[in-house]
Amino acid sequence: MKKSAGKKKSAKRAVARPRKGKSAIRAVAGPAASTAIVEIAGPNVDAVLRIMDVMEKAWSDHNLPELYSHYWHNDGFVLFTSRGAYYGWPAAKKMLDEYFDHLEEVTLKFGPRKVRVFGDTATVVYEWRTDGRSKTDGTRLYREGYGTDVFLRDKGTWKLYHNHVSLARPDTVLMRSEP
Repeated sequence: MKKSAGKKKSAKRAVARPRKGKSAIRAVAGPAASTAIVEIAGPNVDAVLRIMDVMEKAWSDHNLPELYSHYWHNDGFVLFTSRGAYYGWPAAKKMLDEYFDHLEEVTLKFGPRKVRVFGDTATVVYEWRTDGRSKTDGTRLYREGYGTDVFLRDKGTWKLYHNHVSLARPDTVLMRSEP
């Protein structure tokens, strides 16, 4: 049997360095000690925050076409809420449509947000508050909680791919001021 006489691969790995003016931290995972650059400030972080601002306003204005334009519209989309798990955009859209149909008014407010960008993927953790009124009986529906969003960039556009929101415990005050 003949042995191949190829070059021996170097054990050294190139370490990506942040470009001038960029913040980055090195993340090490697994035995291979791979590195990933995490952007915590800069144009990509700003772009994701702007989209969240637009979504917050669209939610509060009941502008569903604008709101929905920022979601990933395929079977990969996932939404986890206190109402359940919704897999795929059609199931999530149906739940969101029913949610808005039962509200006379609703406002959404995001609290502090932490964005991390990993190439074409961005994660956001945040606090949120909704304040609404039921169409059925006028009951005030005030909720606060925590959220984690995953955005994917496709052809230069960030879209919400995964949304997970959880209600805070009733005795927890997340956002200090009442709306």
